[in-house]
Amino acid sequence: MALGSSLAQRVGPIFGAFYVAIGILGFFVTGFTGLTANSGDKLLGFHINPFHNLVHIGIGLFLLIMCLQKSAAAAEGAVMGVGLFYVVAFVIGVTAPDNLTILSMSGEGDLENFNHIVNGVALLGIGLLSSGATAADMKKRGLA
Repeated sequence: MALGSSLAQRVGPIFGAFYVAIGILGFFVTGFTGLTANSGDKLLGFHINPFHNLVHIGIGLFLLIMCLQKSAAAAEGAVMGVGLFYVVAFVIGVTAPDNLTILSMSGEGDLENFNHIVNGVALLGIGLLSSGATAADMKKRGLA
């Protein structure tokens, strides 16, 4: 498999760049004050605050850094890890109305929970598909 040719290495940076962009755009809505305040600020219908913006930027940078490595395994692990993180955030978000107020989320009816489960399942699926294809390619080439 050629450098950067795993599914995770191709798709992970797209997700990463998107998260960084959303995080930066979020600061135009929230500003930089009230780091964890539940202010009611929204971006595209999603509740955000400066801390939420920082989380998106951090996740995006993590994906960019890990998926632009030479290692398909690093990209696949990062994509699956972020996917699992988002699935867990979904579960936490829907279990009680005050679990994620630090991110300006307000319980099971918050639109951000839908975003978390969609992104989580998508990233987990991409990572698993990529990992399977990488393993099959290595086996075919006699490397595993």
